Parts: sequence; C-alpha cells; structure tokens
Amino acid sequence: MRLPVSVHPEARRELLQARDYYRDIDPGLAVRMLNEHDVAMRYIAGFPEAGSPLFDSYRHVVLPHFPYLIAYAVTTHSVNVLAVFHVRRDPNWMRRQLDSRPGGI
Repeated sequence: MRLPVSVHPEARRELLQARDYYRDIDPGLAVRMLNEHDVAMRYIAGFPEAGSPLFDSYRHVVLPHFPYLIAYAVTTHSVNVLAVFHVRRDPNWMRRQLDSRPGGI
C-alpha cells in the first residue's frame, strides 16, 4: 500500500549537505547519490514496513552504494522521513535527533 511521504526540513538539509559533499568530489557522484535516494524514497512509500527497524519506533533503509541511511516513522496514514544520516554516526546521537523531530513516534 503506497502511503504519502512527508520530509522533515532537517532531513532535506542533511540530504543537501551529503549532495554538496559528493559534488565537491565529483558532480557525477552527487547525481548517483541523489538517484539512489530517490529510488529509496519510492521504496519507502510503496513498502513502508519493509525498512529495517531502527530503535523502537523508527525504520530505515541504507543507500546501496553510499554510507547514508534514511530514517523514518510510519503512521497509519503516512510515512514521515525524519533524517538522512551517515551510517557511522553515533547511535545515541541519532536517537536523540530522531526523538526531537516532529513527526516521530
């Protein structure tokens, strides 16, 4: 069942920071990363419960070729994308960030 997806402003900012990082290395890398993000977002919208559990109430998907994950919360009527984190971030920090963002559980 496809659900509408909302994106938290911080998640959008984090995505743009990652894009800028890869664009400084090679513009083609930035395009590839954004394409993988788009595919992951369509997957999340179509199969929200398929993402791996992350902490108690959140789920996530990892981009296949880049060290970033998309963290989100699923409600009965929507998916709330809360963050785009580098996978090597401290898990405690990630948890605090997710819990502080509106749209989380």
